[in-house]
Formats: sequence, C-alpha cells, structure tokens
Amino acid sequence: MPSTDHDARVWQSSELAAAYLDGIRGAIPLAAEQIDIMLRVIAARDASVHAIMDLGCGDGLLGAAVLDAYPSATGLFVDFSQPMLDAAAERLRDHAGRTQLLQLDYGRHDWVSRIAAYGPFGVVVSGYSIHHQTDSRKRELYGEILDLLAPGGVFLNVEHVASATPWVTGIFDDLFIDALHAHHRNSGGEKTRSKVAEEYYFRPDKVSNILAPVDEQCRWLRELGYADVDCHLRLLELAVFGGRKP
Repeated sequence: MPSTDHDARVWQSSELAAAYLDGIRGAIPLAAEQIDIMLRVIAARDASVHAIMDLGCGDGLLGAAVLDAYPSATGLFVDFSQPMLDAAAERLRDHAGRTQLLQLDYGRHDWVSRIAAYGPFGVVVSGYSIHHQTDSRKRELYGEILDLLAPGGVFLNVEHVASATPWVTGIFDDLFIDALHAHHRNSGGEKTRSKVAEEYYFRPDKVSNILAPVDEQCRWLRELGYADVDCHLRLLELAVFGGRKP
C-alpha cells in the first residue's frame, strides 16, 4: 500500500491490514483468473525474467506467483505498510534468498532513487494499490515505472477502477458484497449479508480510494510511451491492464 495525505495512518494499522487480507483479498471475484492472465501476458514476452518488482505488494501474492513461474528470478517487494510487509515476509518464506522487502512510500517523488539500484526490471506488477493515488500522481507513477523497466519489460496493474456511472457502481457493490458474504460463510462466519453490506459501505479504508476509468489509464500509458497497452481482463470495477516498454 502507498500513502497519501488522507490514508497514511490508516494502512499502518495492523488490524486493518489483517482485515483486508483475511476478509477482502480472499473474496475478490476472479482472483485466480486475474493471476492467470497476468502470468500469460508476462509469458508472452518470450524472454527470460531476471528481476521483478511487486509495487504496493500487500502480502506479496502477485509477486510470489511470478517467482513461482520463474524460479531463477529475484523479486523486490515494496510497500508503505509494515504490517503488509510482515504478511509478505510470511508468504515469501519459500523464496528465501530471492527476495528483498523494502518499506517506502511511492507516493513521494523520491522513491525512484531508492529503487533504481535493484533494476532494471523485466516485470513490474501492482495489485489494488495505485488507486489510492490522485490521478495526476498515478500518471506520473506510470512514467516512473516505465523508466525502471528493461526494454521489453512488462507492467501489469491488477486494480480497482471506476465505473462509468453510479448505476454501474451499484451493480459492482452488490457483486462484491455477495462475494464477501460467501467468503465469510465459507470461512465459518455467521454474519448476515446485511451486516456484511454495512461493514462494506462504512469500511475505514474507503476514503482512501481514488478510482479512475481503466480506459483513461490505458490512454495515459500509451501517451507515456508504453507499447501493446490493453485491458486484458475486466469485471465491472476489477481490471487487469498494462503495457510493455518498447
């Protein structure tokens, strides 16, 4: 997770980090399909993967999937939240010696100076993190990521994006509440759907979401110089998109 003016303290909370990882991340619809398409796009590079970065890594789920697919690669896992990095360290135990965890705030423009020595990267992935930044910062960040990629390197963002209208947002909210309720019940919980919905609408991290349309974000990538930009998978407000460095 990154910080912004209004969410820095929120994501430093170990309670919120645990609630997100246990109660939300596991409920995301098409989560397995998102990872599958991410790996397929990376494989289409038809080139060796030596160094990868998981930016705003949370518990390291995406980066770990890339390391599983490329046993000779090393991974840099970056997050602002120490509780998230602690969760990533736990997940990455089987990749000891191949990973580096770094606590920093990529919302700050000086973050690149601390990253550059680890690159260039053949792959940069990010999951449900960059949407906490303002739109202007998102666009700047995409340019900074492009500079950190090796030629032919791939950037893929598994992200929460904006719906076209409030009516479509309502459809997404219903879908996600159903998914959260099913995940809760499958985990042995007894909350009603109404209770799950109440917690969803009034969750403490909601204020930190700054959603942007995926089409607009893909346009930014093209303008910055990324090649083969596309949205590879989308389900309402959940999207996998990105591009390659020429």
